[in-house]
Amino acid sequence: MSDTCNHDCAHCGESNCDEKVTDSKQPESLLAKANKHSSVKKIIGVVSGKGGVGKSFVSSLLASLMQKKGFKTGILDSDITGPSIPKMFNVEKAADGVKDGVLPNRSKNDIQIISSQLLLDNPNDPIIWRGVMIADLVKQFWSNVIWENLDFLFIDMPPGTGDVALTVFQSLPVDGIIIVTSPQELVEMIVEKAVNMANMMNVPILGVVENMSYIECPKCQKKVKVFGESHLADIAKKHKLEILGQIPINSKYTKLCDEGKVEDIEMTELDRALTKLESLPLKIYNMVVPVNKSEDIVDNLEDAKTFNAYTIVKDMIIGIKKVDLQGTAMDFLMNDNVSGVICNNITKGNADKIEAKGIELYIESHGKASQVVRKYLEVKDNVQDEVKKTK
Repeated sequence: MSDTCNHDCAHCGESNCDEKVTDSKQPESLLAKANKHSSVKKIIGVVSGKGGVGKSFVSSLLASLMQKKGFKTGILDSDITGPSIPKMFNVEKAADGVKDGVLPNRSKNDIQIISSQLLLDNPNDPIIWRGVMIADLVKQFWSNVIWENLDFLFIDMPPGTGDVALTVFQSLPVDGIIIVTSPQELVEMIVEKAVNMANMMNVPILGVVENMSYIECPKCQKKVKVFGESHLADIAKKHKLEILGQIPINSKYTKLCDEGKVEDIEMTELDRALTKLESLPLKIYNMVVPVNKSEDIVDNLEDAKTFNAYTIVKDMIIGIKKVDLQGTAMDFLMNDNVSGVICNNITKGNADKIEAKGIELYIESHGKASQVVRKYLEVKDNVQDEVKKTK
């Protein structure tokens, strides 16, 4: 294997590589590779079947409220021709390009933001592009932007189920979507479009948020339902969706968004959504293997000086990173970003520590690291196969 290998076996011209995958049945992933310097734990899409329901507002609130809870958040504004995220956060400075990619801009509370608005010389210039170019820019926002240690990346989606939505669902490892709607007669159509696309693309639906749900009288606190009775409960029941919040119409919210102060909004109406996000399991995880210079599994895990760390999504390897240890192997394994390890030999005491941390432990006696990981992915659900979970 060459030192410059990008692990893209499908387009590799190297004929003598013993790591190359030649199985014609191996599906080719459409997932775009993240920037090698990025670290993103969970990706949440905020979607709707139509425009004007407040996806950008909800995306901004979720990012802001989760940031206040101590998580590191970012927003990828994929509404390329109608970006509004920078305005809400009063972010005007153009995104900076560096040697290895693009740095997202930062809000007052350090939320990382990328948007087409931050790439324009004149913020009032329209973006008049065809769908293919728009979709390609969304992929670049994932692959070229350096997202720094994010717990949550929220993707503010454009309305509908077109090119951008398809690109996001196919090219980014989305952990789930939140559907935004409003209490109008069109609510069933709005929700059903989003639900149907999510099901077709095999993307989990976390729940639904109703925006502009009501107005609260400032004198008597009575809730006035401007758009009539909400149909949300019936629609949620029909599609087995969890209601994650109902946001009122509030002139203070509008004013703060117009002034670029969305981070100053405090509310409890989205508490259920925040709890849902906190409880999400990681879908992107690292399976790590201790290796020697020849990429073979080392004899004893405790002697390892180097690990190969594999990013795996939907049982497919989408990234490989070599990690040279500064401390011990066990120090590295107890890191929160490690979810599984394949090794040759390990002491019982260390095996107990690893499994107590919730890290999956598998034993494999020999082989090239990448081949062993691929075998693990093929047989991990069958306890009778060669890669067996340690008991």
